[in-house]
Amino acid sequence: MNINLKLSLIILLILQLVLIINRVKRKKMTMKYASFWILLIIIMSIVVIFPGIVFKLSNIAGFEEASNMIFLLGFFFLFYVSFIITTSISIQNEKIKTLIQEVSLLKESVEKNGKKD
Repeated sequence: MNINLKLSLIILLILQLVLIINRVKRKKMTMKYASFWILLIIIMSIVVIFPGIVFKLSNIAGFEEASNMIFLLGFFFLFYVSFIITTSISIQNEKIKTLIQEVSLLKESVEKNGKKD
């Protein structure tokens, strides 16, 4: 791999890491999700620094080309991220539903007691 390409990729990974850390500091992302992305950045950095690892792993796994393995891993990664996001959305929807029900009950209770603001 060309040294300019390696440097460019490492710079991009560092910028991504700074972006993630910045989002965590501004409370736009939780550490739960940030740790997942940080782990991915570490793995990608290792692959950029030692590209031979991908070729060895693809040979061991039986892939004809290393790019086929990378595309398959990328597909599984996107599938996993979609699953995590869907799970998170489902949990949030249940919490919102419960909150709406609780607020409605409180509102009804206040109206029955004649204590409107």
